[in-house]
Amino acid sequence: MSDRLKTLLLIICSLAFGPVKSAPNWIEHASRPGPDIAPGGQSRFDQLFLQADGGYRIPYPFGRLIEALDARIDNGDEPAVLQVFVPLGRSLQREAPAPDYFHFPRRVIALDGEPVTRDNEAGLALRYRLFIAHQPKTETLEVISYNDGAGRFEFQLVENYTAAAEPRVAPANRVMCMSCHQNAAPIFAAIPWSETSFNVAVASRLVATLPNRFNSLIGTVTADAGVIDVLVERANYLSAAQLIWRRGCTTRRCRAAILRAILQYRLSGESNFAEAATGYQRDYLGELTRNWRRLWPRGLALPGSRLADRDPFATEAMTIEQDPLFARPPHATWYRVDATLARGIVYRLAGFFTLADIRRIDRQLARLGGGGPSAGYRYRASCRATPADAESMILSCGDHSRAQGLQATLELELRRDQVDSIRITSLRVPQDTNLLQPDVASFTLHPGRLELLPADSTAGLSLRLANGDRISSMVLSWNDRLRDGESSLEIEVVAEFEHVDQALQRLLDEDVQRRGDGLAANPFERKKILHGLMRELNMKPLAWAETTAPASAATARPVGKLDGKLALLVPYCAHCHRDDRVNPPGFLAGDDPRAAVLQCAPRILRRLKAWQTGFAIAKSPMPPAASLEFSGITADDWPASDQYRAMVASIEELALERHGEQALKNWLEADYRLLPPCLAALSE
Repeated sequence: MSDRLKTLLLIICSLAFGPVKSAPNWIEHASRPGPDIAPGGQSRFDQLFLQADGGYRIPYPFGRLIEALDARIDNGDEPAVLQVFVPLGRSLQREAPAPDYFHFPRRVIALDGEPVTRDNEAGLALRYRLFIAHQPKTETLEVISYNDGAGRFEFQLVENYTAAAEPRVAPANRVMCMSCHQNAAPIFAAIPWSETSFNVAVASRLVATLPNRFNSLIGTVTADAGVIDVLVERANYLSAAQLIWRRGCTTRRCRAAILRAILQYRLSGESNFAEAATGYQRDYLGELTRNWRRLWPRGLALPGSRLADRDPFATEAMTIEQDPLFARPPHATWYRVDATLARGIVYRLAGFFTLADIRRIDRQLARLGGGGPSAGYRYRASCRATPADAESMILSCGDHSRAQGLQATLELELRRDQVDSIRITSLRVPQDTNLLQPDVASFTLHPGRLELLPADSTAGLSLRLANGDRISSMVLSWNDRLRDGESSLEIEVVAEFEHVDQALQRLLDEDVQRRGDGLAANPFERKKILHGLMRELNMKPLAWAETTAPASAATARPVGKLDGKLALLVPYCAHCHRDDRVNPPGFLAGDDPRAAVLQCAPRILRRLKAWQTGFAIAKSPMPPAASLEFSGITADDWPASDQYRAMVASIEELALERHGEQALKNWLEADYRLLPPCLAALSE
């Protein structure tokens, strides 16, 4: 085919199907793990338990740790600490309790709810920002907790978690963690969460094995797995929100526009915000669209937080898709900026503020009130009464067939023609697309007039419109009898959000030396943003209870030396196999790892061969694709590379030298699960 014909066909295909999209940019990827210790900030775990002297005070046993966390969180009538047991899971601790898996079930917890605060305490936002797994056999904690200052989740390992000794806390090997946690965040199995105690079969075994601890099947099978799944998914979106905040916005004015929308959204009880405002459309949506075309013309891929579900009692081997090391496809791919994506970023960043933060700002705005020529404004509508029964009636105000004008529906309970109670079932204000359902905090009855104070009692906030202004009162008036006479509804709105606009403008006008308001091109950090915003709103600063002690540093173990072709194991395998551990097996630990490599050779060879067609096994190939990219070679190029062929040849030569040709043949043909175990007499 001539080049001219090829070009013509490409043009025809482009016109018919649109341009062929190349691979999008990943928001997070296992080949970009970052350093084990973040360059700034602290993890939630450190903020909770790290002491000023650099030591950790972690409540023990694990039940007391759960109680301590629960005491910090208010989640209404729902549990604040969600937990499931995973005795037969896929974590690195999976073989630690062998063979007594159900005697030592691994427990996973996640947190939901608002921080308990008093006076001017800031409190720690813990909802979907702290996840802990406890393995009782080894008394080990695996911690994933958010670091606001770095804008990422930290992976930490707590060993020696006992009552008799001080715990050892260190950052986990981030390269190794992200081989499975490819989203740089927590992961969880997809519904129906068969590995967890939500599975009746798992719960039944727990009850039978530990009847004194799990005395009821009903109490063991809880819905917590579903809530944890949701919390993990929400945590997964934090990296996308941070990326848009830092790089999607290149100016402080763009970030100020996002912050304005966030405050409107939260002050309105998470019902709406002024999406049509000029600043939002121009400074945020417009700038994000321009930067998107420049930075991510191929789109952005959001990694997933869910693993394929797996039956822990299945007799067949785990499929490769169920292997956490399997390179998973994106959870979502965004090819362009649209209104839904822009709103989603606002919603995700809004979750960084606590309800106590918003209540404080709400009260301060009410104290400041409206000012200037736009101190307030009113809307009015005529109402029509419809008796519901002898002691109740419905008032329909405004023209509900038109989108314009004030519209409301009120339900009144009467006693001797006097209003006994009133409920607002719907309220729509001009220029506000949201349909409100406010509570009536109180009402006062006067001759021919009823004054109502509307509120959002669920969130403990004033009733505010999408533009952030407060509905201060609602007045229902009538001339004769309310039941059958003419009536009208008038609402008064106080233009208080202008104080926020003025505060944001002052933050934008500050010189470089006085910034510290959080609008710079750094991670979205609640503390910095609140500090500047509250200062400009003449509010008292918050008290932040956290230590400035540095987190513990990990001690990197030197990698043993290998000669000849075996030396290739070091650059491609040492990321995960250099430590003296069972999972993943530390066959490169110690001064002379040759003996350990020989012991693990059957499994190493099979995992290497899994990169070749015809050698597929129910385990992901090794090294994992992400680890290869971290080492500087793509998964597509790896099987044909000289390094790969040399590595396979070195293991085969070692096998032939020590065990002979028949042993090598057996290694390649046997069921992978029946191969000799790798280190410590445990299968990896």
